[in-house]
Amino acid sequence: MKRISNCIIYTLATLFLAINLSFAQNVHDSLLNLIPQQTDNRSKALIYCDIAKYAERFDTITKYSDLAIEYAEGDAEIIARAMAYHAFVAGNQCDLEKALSLYNEAYELCKDQKKSLLPSKMLINAGAVLEEMNDLQGALQKYNQALDLSISLGDTLVILSTYKQLCQICAKAKLFGMAVQYSNAALELCRTIKRPEQLVIVYASKAMMYDRMAETKQAIERDSISTLAIAYCDSAQNVIERTRCDSYECQLSLNHTYCVKAEIYIHQANVRSQNVDSAKKYLDLFNHWIHRIGDSIYIPMTTLYAAQINYYQGDFKKAQTTAEKINKDKLMNRTQRISYCKLLIDIYSKLKKNDKVQQWTDSLTMLAYDSRHAIELGHIAEAHIQRSFDEIRKKADAEKEEQQAIYESDITDKKHKLQGVITALCICFVLVIIVLIYSKRKKTMNHLLEVKNQTLMQKQEEIIQQQSVITAQKEKVEQYNSLILQSIRYAQHIQRMALPDNDDVMALFPDSFLCFMPKDIVSGDFYYVTRCGDFNVMVIADCTGHGVPGGFLSMFGISAISEILARQNNDVMPGRVLDSMREFIKDAFTDDSDIDETGDESFSTADGMDMSICAINFATREIRFAGAYHSAFVWSQGNIRRLKGDRMPIGRHIKEDGPFTTITDTLNPGDMLYMMTDGIQGQMGGLSGTKFMTKRLLQFFTENATLPCTQQKENFENTIREWMHNTIQVDDMTLTGIRMLSRIHYS
Repeated sequence: MKRISNCIIYTLATLFLAINLSFAQNVHDSLLNLIPQQTDNRSKALIYCDIAKYAERFDTITKYSDLAIEYAEGDAEIIARAMAYHAFVAGNQCDLEKALSLYNEAYELCKDQKKSLLPSKMLINAGAVLEEMNDLQGALQKYNQALDLSISLGDTLVILSTYKQLCQICAKAKLFGMAVQYSNAALELCRTIKRPEQLVIVYASKAMMYDRMAETKQAIERDSISTLAIAYCDSAQNVIERTRCDSYECQLSLNHTYCVKAEIYIHQANVRSQNVDSAKKYLDLFNHWIHRIGDSIYIPMTTLYAAQINYYQGDFKKAQTTAEKINKDKLMNRTQRISYCKLLIDIYSKLKKNDKVQQWTDSLTMLAYDSRHAIELGHIAEAHIQRSFDEIRKKADAEKEEQQAIYESDITDKKHKLQGVITALCICFVLVIIVLIYSKRKKTMNHLLEVKNQTLMQKQEEIIQQQSVITAQKEKVEQYNSLILQSIRYAQHIQRMALPDNDDVMALFPDSFLCFMPKDIVSGDFYYVTRCGDFNVMVIADCTGHGVPGGFLSMFGISAISEILARQNNDVMPGRVLDSMREFIKDAFTDDSDIDETGDESFSTADGMDMSICAINFATREIRFAGAYHSAFVWSQGNIRRLKGDRMPIGRHIKEDGPFTTITDTLNPGDMLYMMTDGIQGQMGGLSGTKFMTKRLLQFFTENATLPCTQQKENFENTIREWMHNTIQVDDMTLTGIRMLSRIHYS
């Protein structure tokens, strides 16, 4: 019973601490007064640990950590926790050697607790201190030791966190091969856990890793790695859109990808004066997030980026105004402070303010000194604030005494007014009698009104009953509609699972994009990718109809094409695949027949699909194409040529006149291959009232073929939305673009 009572006291005390910590200066002493004298020392030690955990002042953390150690009665876990809080204070006071020693000592105390996560946390904290001391090899050793402990415990979330930590330290140490291995291991484990927020976090970590890797490269190689970083940013966004994940972790990682894109585009603006608008776009998105959640820690960093964008746009005065808003002491790390000083030197050089150039050159030199003086100034400012609070408290006490004097004076005045109040009450009594007489007369008149109101109420009840019947029928219809919509949305989920995900597409076609825009919830279009021997195969198909019928037929088509392509060898011929697909569809719809007017059996020609298949050998740059009512387009050195497919569909058709034709061609590095469904050309424009047509599509290819594939995708989506304006989408739309690479590596 005593142990249960102590647990309740500990829980209530901890809750009281969490609620009141930010409201009272003496909250810690108030909390301790709640602890009964009979409470055992271990419970007291746990409470002291929680006070140290939630305290903001370093002296408070130190005080209660010492008390926790004093009352721990040799409990290794409590002592290790308290020592970790001491190490936290030492690290924030720039005494990294002491912090490292305390973390190591805490680990030695708790390392024998086999079923606890505390030893792993101590190792990770020690690794973080070593990383701050720039001992990257020692930090890597600690993280690997923490990984071994996490694996022995079998906690997948802890293992995943350790993988991500190892990925970051390897990227910082420029061990990018190991960083890629750890990030891939985290990705595989994340797919096992099947939690979308963890997958988004891993994608964001890979994007940041490739961004750091790109900083060490030059020219074209740097652009290629930056493209990978942007691709993983897009993958994180796609997961959020596909799973509709709205957790804080997902949104935080998504906005970190905005920050990564902004950094990449700012660098490109510095090197080639390109993508300044894209940098501003993603910086605005990141700024919107940090202002919405009230996280001010990133504001100096984003303001620095904004000043750099103004500088690259040539608006040096605006860049100066923006940069001067920044408190350089609040920048997140020394690298950003150095960038801040260099930016001001460049700005004042452009504005020809030599004295300012010399001032910020000196500031850049001063960044090499230790920051302990700033900590001492912080303590002085803290003492000054405490004195201000004391002055405010004295002023409040004086005002309280003054209000007390006024209150006593008011009591004297009220005594004099009491006689007047009694007189007023007598007058009110007379008025009440008059009102009662008037009310009696009014009651008689109200009775007559009630009779009329009853008649009106009866009619109103009849109307309400009719309305309730109508409302019930409306609710029933809405319920049916809701059930139907839920079923269709689940069908969309099933269809999305059947389609290849973005990772599969990027694995086979690293420099490519895919725009998949269904008209309704489920789509009659589908796509499929696979590898047959030395050839990477891309399939784009448009089934008869759209919506639910088209969705059912697309699922049938995905199953069929995957089965047919699985039987292909290295010498895959797209024309033969289309022949096999046509026979498969015809056999499947053998029973789809009617009896015509003459009594003969006739088959429907409406069931089928249009399809294009392209097989690419990146080693030899050979492509093989075949189309059923589909064509493809190749952009090469400013010219576009058409790979024309056969004018017959997959299925029964009156124009079925032989096997499908396979077209072979050879592409040069940098050439673009485009495949699409006819929903794009047939889309009506909201302003013009005409179709988009192939001519506009070819013009888009000509203007955008040299851009990165991610930019091409974004430009196409913007173009088609502007074309549609307020017009509804008339059909499913699918477009893919593939760039011929000079070489490609598979993992």
